[in-house]
Amino acid sequence: MEDNKDKKSIYKERERYRQKAFLVMLEVAVILAIPAFAALFLGKYLDRNNQSGNTYKLILLSASFVLSWVIIIGKYLKLDKKVKEIDKKIKELKEKEEK
Repeated sequence: MEDNKDKKSIYKERERYRQKAFLVMLEVAVILAIPAFAALFLGKYLDRNNQSGNTYKLILLSASFVLSWVIIIGKYLKLDKKVKEIDKKIKELKEKEEK
């Protein structure tokens, strides 16, 4: 009976992380959009004031893209580690049930 409770709690925990993954996708959109818009407007401003064509805009957009992906990869690795731990617990419980 207790194994069944453990199994249910682990499945609920996995479902929580699935929902969290959806929120992470929304967060990724924000992580990409905010720096890109900031870089675009700041780059246009600097290019206009320094008469440099599109130099600052391209540099800032590139930097914002790299920064955004560094943040996204860090968040993914953190979440993936937690999901793997939960899947390991589920696998252990299934093996325990089979015996």
